[in-house]
This record gives sequence, structure tokens and C-alpha cells, in this order.
Amino acid sequence: MTEDATGDTTDDVTDDATGGATAGVPSDEERLAQLGYTQVLSRRMSAFANYAVSFTIISVLSGCLTLYSFGMTTGGPAVITWGWVAVGLMTLLVGLSMAEICSAYPTSAGLYFWAHRLAPARSAAAWAWFTGWFNVLGQVAVTAGIDFGAASFLGAYLNLQFDFEVTRVRTVLLFAAILLLHGLLNTFGVRIVAFLNSVSVWWHVLGVVVIVGALAVVPDHHRSTSFVFTHFVNGTGWGSGVYVVLLGLLMAQYTFTGYDASAHMTEETRDAATAGPKGIVRSIWTSWIAGFVLLLGFTYAIQS
Repeated sequence: MTEDATGDTTDDVTDDATGGATAGVPSDEERLAQLGYTQVLSRRMSAFANYAVSFTIISVLSGCLTLYSFGMTTGGPAVITWGWVAVGLMTLLVGLSMAEICSAYPTSAGLYFWAHRLAPARSAAAWAWFTGWFNVLGQVAVTAGIDFGAASFLGAYLNLQFDFEVTRVRTVLLFAAILLLHGLLNTFGVRIVAFLNSVSVWWHVLGVVVIVGALAVVPDHHRSTSFVFTHFVNGTGWGSGVYVVLLGLLMAQYTFTGYDASAHMTEETRDAATAGPKGIVRSIWTSWIAGFVLLLGFTYAIQS
């Protein structure tokens, strides 16, 4: 207690080592207890580590570059550039809404817990069930997609360096090995995962800087600004320009996924009610900027 100039006493509220508060504000464990949860997981993650998880899952390097050729045929440079801006803005609005809910319900259950609490009582269980299973299906699909891309890349690298013959069977075996490795890391190596995610943030930032820097200096010829921002390409065979644009938006939409991971990691994060929401929003806007710079660098430098 401290006394102010008027003689009134006020409570001092200071953060403790776990991110809770000594007075006035419930600790992370107390907040979970209020929600009917019992603390099970260890809180070893910092706010930056929480943010790094979502930023890494969004992964502008893998998302943008994996589907860049797809974007070039479904709208071309115009849709790649403006589609990224539009989808990023809409994703940020969704993320802001999710962050507000996360601050009220910082549980590892994430989306399906929110659905249960926000839905009408009569149908709460059904909403939670559908939300949870659709979220699981999405996580399985995106993990499979990214790891298969990693297996394809690894196979190509081994072929270039060691004359490794790439076959369908070998690609699938590499895919299985990567999935197994990731499963073991997430099951037994939370600290390692947190460290790798933190490294990944700087890897992405430096990667974008190096790639864009090289593309700005090395090519003898660069495309015009009108090409980058207005040139439209329809290589789909469909006659409807609107439909082609919607297809082209999939490149950005595929990339802007997984930022709900910050919510799922809140039970392992200190000061979860603050760190989780900030992780969601920061991962979106930083990826939005980094991806835009990366796409501009590629499109300005593309030769054919």
C-alpha cells in the first residue's frame, strides 16, 4: 500500500516472475481456474516465443514462394500484389477480433473453447465440436502441405549435391521422416521448438532482406511499376475474370494461416492474457509487410 498526495491509499500492482500480478489482477493460473481449467502445461514461453510460433507458421518464405507460379497464372502480378494487400488487411481484422477473445479466454483449447463460451447455451457443445474438428483438419492439412513441400525441396537439394535419385517413393519416405521429426519435437521438445521458432523469425527477416537485395542488384533488367501493379494474366482457361481473381487470392490466403497458434500456446506462455493476443496481431502485420516486400522483389525481377 502507498499513500498519495491526498492521503488516500492505493494498491501497488506489480508483475511477478510468472507474468501474473501480486494484487488486483489474477495470475495466469488463477485466470484458468476462473474459467474452469486446471493448469497442466509448464509456462516456459516468453511473449516473443509465443509470437514467433504464429509468425513461423504463417511463413512468408514458404507460403509466397510455394504458390508464386500459381499466382502468376491466376491473375498475374496485379492479383499477386493487390491480392496480398487486400487479404492481409482482411486477415488483420480477423486477427484483431480473435485477439480480443483470446485476452478473455487464454486457454490452450483456443477456438473451440471460445465457440463453446460464445455460442448459445443450447447449442454450445455442437459449435465447439464443429469448430474443434475443423480446426484439427486445417492443422493436419497445412502441416502435411508444408512438410510435403519441405520433402520435395530436400529431395531436389540432395539430387543437386549428391546425385540422389528423386522418385515418388523416396519423396514420400522423406515426407514421413520430416513428419516424424516434427511430431517428436512437438511432443518432447517444447523448449527446442520455442528456440527454433525464435530463430525462424530472424531467418525469415534476414531471408527476405537477402533475397530482395540480390534481386534488386543482380538482374540486368527489371519490370516496370505498371507491370508489377496492373498487369493481369489469365492462364487458367476460365473466361470469368472475377473467378480468376478469386483463385489468385488463394496464394495469399494459403500463406495467412496458423496465426491462431498463439492462442493454442497460451497455457505455455507467461502473461498469457496479454502475450497471446499480441502474438496473434503482431504475427499478421509483420508477415503482411515482409511478404509484400518479398513479392515486390520477385515480381520486379522476374524475367519471363
